[in-house]
Amino acid sequence: LDQSIQGGRSNTMVSASLKAMPVLILNLGGQMIYILNQRLNSQKVPREKAVKVLSDVTCALLSPTFMKELFKPQVLYTQKQLLKVFHELAHASI
Repeated sequence: LDQSIQGGRSNTMVSASLKAMPVLILNLGGQMIYILNQRLNSQKVPREKAVKVLSDVTCALLSPTFMKELFKPQVLYTQKQLLKVFHELAHASI
């Protein structure tokens, strides 16, 4: 048991934390798209334009290049880094 613990964290925990980024980003991205949809509806944005905005943001979130980078094992982003990622995603349709 002592061999599997380094610095108070098990190898399994370290490995899992390096794979958590996709869950975090995709969960927050889905929430962002939901909120964006609610705001577009409440502001009575024409349906055609709302669909375009939502499609652009969704395509940016799920782009193959972004997904390839997202699924590489990596430490979790800081709050500042997350804000930058979502700022760029939210403005993908502008």
